[in-house]
Amino acid sequence: MQNDSSSIRHRGKAAAQQMDGLDAETSTPTAIDTPLDTPRTNSPLNLSIQAALEARIIYPPKRIKRRRWFISGIAIGVITALSAILYVNPTQNTHINRMQEILGDFDVSALLPDSLLSDEFVHDMTKLLALDKQSGPIRLTGEFEPAMTLEKEGLRKKHNVVLVPGIISSGLESWSTANCSRPYFRQRLWGTSTMFKAILLDKECWVQHIMLDKRTGLDPHGIKLRAAQGLDAADYFITGYWIWGKAIENLAVLGYDSNDMTLASYDWRVSYYDLERRDQYFSRLQSRIELAQRTGAKTVLVTHSMGSQVV
Repeated sequence: MQNDSSSIRHRGKAAAQQMDGLDAETSTPTAIDTPLDTPRTNSPLNLSIQAALEARIIYPPKRIKRRRWFISGIAIGVITALSAILYVNPTQNTHINRMQEILGDFDVSALLPDSLLSDEFVHDMTKLLALDKQSGPIRLTGEFEPAMTLEKEGLRKKHNVVLVPGIISSGLESWSTANCSRPYFRQRLWGTSTMFKAILLDKECWVQHIMLDKRTGLDPHGIKLRAAQGLDAADYFITGYWIWGKAIENLAVLGYDSNDMTLASYDWRVSYYDLERRDQYFSRLQSRIELAQRTGAKTVLVTHSMGSQVV
């Protein structure tokens, strides 16, 4: 009787150990959605599958940090573009100096992986952007062509010229003096490098200036954004991206200056009705044309895109 009891206890203990082993086996996580209560056998096929799944768990594939390389690519592109403009286009020193001041606020090296800041990388970039003096004459942006050729053929200025830019071409500058507007007083929040600085460092304030009031269609309360004036209002959008700059350069070769060539910039965000009601845009344009007519000179309106509808 005692032997039977010990035998039963021994078989019960063995069965309990077997059940514990089965629970531990079936609760092992796998890389695919397999039922955890599925019994497993020790067949060669199952052992091979289990070994493959465990290998996938133990040795997961390495993921490339795409975001890091994306930011690095943007930073390298900006540096390359600025460097190329600095070497190839010395006629835009004002824009370049302004861009350098803004870049002084950024730690560009913090955006780049350490592997890209090696001496070899810096040497390659310097060699790529350096001017090769042995490769012939350098073609600058300020070549004033085709006006130089036309001038030799006898072409000269005749009528007054008014340039009317298209949509989003005119620079918009802040005239607000309250709250977040103070650092941007008479700074362009649309166009030039100041816009990018405001978007990156003070996005909420920039949006408040660019948006219009949904009820009035004008600037929100406390915000005053107006179109920049003069030929600089739409000559370059940002450094290296000219809009009317080339046309102004070529007209200057033919004898035009600020007395007989003007740029009628406008706030392209608002309706035509509000352009007249708030800024007297069309009245000013008419007065400009009539003033030139008093001297017997005609005025030619040179428009682009939305400017054709404005006039």
